[in-house]
Amino acid sequence: MKSILILIFFPLLMFCQTNNFDLGQLSFPIDISAIEKKYELDKNSDLSGVIVYNSTDAALLQFSGYSFSGTLNKQETSILSNNYVSFYENRTSNKVNAYRLEIKTTKKSEEFEKLLQNKLGKTDFYYRDAEFSYRVWNAGNKLYLFETNNTGKYNNEKFKSCSLYVVAAGDQLLNDYFISGGFQYYGDYLREKNKSEHKGKKYTYRNFVDEKEKDDGKDSFYLNDYVK
Repeated sequence: MKSILILIFFPLLMFCQTNNFDLGQLSFPIDISAIEKKYELDKNSDLSGVIVYNSTDAALLQFSGYSFSGTLNKQETSILSNNYVSFYENRTSNKVNAYRLEIKTTKKSEEFEKLLQNKLGKTDFYYRDAEFSYRVWNAGNKLYLFETNNTGKYNNEKFKSCSLYVVAAGDQLLNDYFISGGFQYYGDYLREKNKSEHKGKKYTYRNFVDEKEKDDGKDSFYLNDYVK
């Protein structure tokens, strides 16, 4: 009887393991073909050399063991009102080296922000005002870019959303693709960090901001809304 139970339990265990998907555990490059076999993806191309695969499938919206699926409208299935994930393929290398988790529901956004803070800790790159915040972490050969947005409105109801972009550190095309807008200062920092005088030395974003403050004074735009 015991051996029969083991034989029944083992296939069930393997089934759970092979269907266990977690964004927080993904390694780059991502095997998009393996994901396509199990989950529904909407494939799109753009003119910047990137192919994007989108999905609102709740099974793909897992991060560090927690589900972040949700919707602003149960009657709407598109990414316009649903939490979703996107995978980004570099068309030059044909490798999926980035993903985006977009959370549009307020409670899930706040929960995810706390989870990410606990997971990645304090960061030198942190800008915040009443409407938006931007944080960057570089950990485990991955670049994490996190944005919160307090200006969302759907059917006249306000909501807070957040976006996490995770990019393979060595994929320059995809790094350039995401380091813009509220993250542009980080791109400025990386260009400075790559100069010969900083090679082989510890040079943090805080070092970069301190230099800008010394050169430009308290009115430096790098200091506006900067959280030390």
